[in-house]
Amino acid sequence: MDQQKSEAEVALELMRLVLDQAGNRRLTPTRTLALYHLCKEAVAYNPEGQVTADYLEENLKKLLQ
Repeated sequence: MDQQKSEAEVALELMRLVLDQAGNRRLTPTRTLALYHLCKEAVAYNPEGQVTADYLEENLKKLLQ
């Protein structure tokens, strides 16, 4: 049975992938929440919208510093 995943589920998967690629470094709860919201923005990305790849990349770099 194929069920479509919600945006939140996809965002959590993306977040896990990002953390895995970052070497599973520990983030503070505040940064973890910010990363989740950033991943939700990436999942909801619409080329016509305000979110750009550069914006997402810059914020991701800040979170993982």
